[in-house]
Amino acid sequence: METRLNVRLLEKKGRELAPTEVGILAFENLNSGMELIESGIESFTEQTNQVAGRVRLSVPHSFYRSFIASTIEKFLKTYPKVQLDLLLNNEQAKPETDRDLLITFDIEDMDDMIARPIFTAKHGFFASKEYIRQCGEISAPSDLAALDWVTVERKSNFAFFRDGQLVEEHQIKPRLVVNDIRAVVDAVSRGLGVASLPLRHASEANNLVQLLPDYHRSDRQSYLVYKARKYQPNAVRILIKALLEEGIQMDRSDT
Repeated sequence: METRLNVRLLEKKGRELAPTEVGILAFENLNSGMELIESGIESFTEQTNQVAGRVRLSVPHSFYRSFIASTIEKFLKTYPKVQLDLLLNNEQAKPETDRDLLITFDIEDMDDMIARPIFTAKHGFFASKEYIRQCGEISAPSDLAALDWVTVERKSNFAFFRDGQLVEEHQIKPRLVVNDIRAVVDAVSRGLGVASLPLRHASEANNLVQLLPDYHRSDRQSYLVYKARKYQPNAVRILIKALLEEGIQMDRSDT
């Protein structure tokens, strides 16, 4: 430093080194600069640690109302500087930025994404009391397959599971196909047929009866999908944690 400045900063007094007047001045100037640097670093750290900014979450409409609405509301109240774009639909909105999140059951084309299991939807077969009175005895999956079905997708082959194992497959004839699970619950409640329903959705209707409770369709695994973990905005990281924790609680309550 002395060579670079071409001045003497320290001098020997007895057995000790002491700063010269120029050395004291240099120290004060440099120390002031370091304090400014430290202050800037602290300010930057404080700003980057803020939970703020815009987050985009795409989720099926029925999923939001039945499973995560309270989690989202709590998150927004806790972090008032966060703005949330909430897309409620049944279409896949693949994350495009590090602030995009997607909740979905279908990750077939998500190989370049991070997909974390959020919770497992367990199903049962349900119909209204009115419809059951018209059907007669239902004692086997073949009896169930012969009934009118309300489904979210048009499919004719249906797999029946017992204790998590595939036991039978039967042809079914959907009478009504509607791409919203709440509409399916409503149609079944009104006596239009039988449906495989998530247990949580079925519990919301007061006139549904579970048929063949030992049987079920395959469990459906939902996923929280996003682009990457590195340099993740705090708002996104904290929302991901909250959603995953809610998923754990839902799985526990269904067991």
